[in-house]
Amino acid sequence: MSHLERSTSGRSALALGLLLAAGLAPCGLVASPAAAKADVVASGPCRGAPDSTWKLKVDQEANGSLTVTAAVFSDDTDEWGWKLKHNDDVSAKGTVTARDADRSFRVARSMVDFTGPDEIVFRAGNKDSDEICRGDVTFNG
Repeated sequence: MSHLERSTSGRSALALGLLLAAGLAPCGLVASPAAAKADVVASGPCRGAPDSTWKLKVDQEANGSLTVTAAVFSDDTDEWGWKLKHNDDVSAKGTVTARDADRSFRVARSMVDFTGPDEIVFRAGNKDSDEICRGDVTFNG
């Protein structure tokens, strides 16, 4: 092996070692545990109100459960009915009044991480108008 080949090989090994130490893997060859179970986030506009939006986030906790957080960002302080479904079954539901400074509301619930994909659906309806916010995500944990 020539001096140039040893020098290049040494630099490549050093660069790979630094990438791995930093938790970065070239071309996805090595996956860290955190990267294997990425959070899933979706958002979009609500129907019936041009300025209102929704956001749905699913995080996997260290104990294996899922934390589902849903939010609606609106421009009113109306009462909303909301529902979270997990694989077509109602997991949680309720009513809430948007009162934060930004007139939003958030709901968070813990769910079991089933084997295979978890389909999470969030729906919120404004009880004083025809405004509907609906979003869904699939968590492949």
